[in-house]
Amino acid sequence: MIVRLIVFIAIFAIGWWLYRQVVAFQRTKLSNKPDSAANNAQPKNQENMVRCKQCNIHIPKSHAIHDQDANAFCSKEHLQAFHKESP
Repeated sequence: MIVRLIVFIAIFAIGWWLYRQVVAFQRTKLSNKPDSAANNAQPKNQENMVRCKQCNIHIPKSHAIHDQDANAFCSKEHLQAFHKESP
């Protein structure tokens, strides 16, 4: 009688372990799909940020004003002030 109980518990434990393995495999399989909901949550058109040479704030690269040396500035005033300070 006790042997049957031990065998039953062992079979149940193995079945539970196999079930958990299948569930974990399905979760990783679903999360690796390119069109899953987790991947769609991130914006597709992210833009790089650049730092203003004068005041050190970060602004989107498309909004920045650049000089001949490819330095980024947040405004024309900061561009002019930077070049007035530079010898």
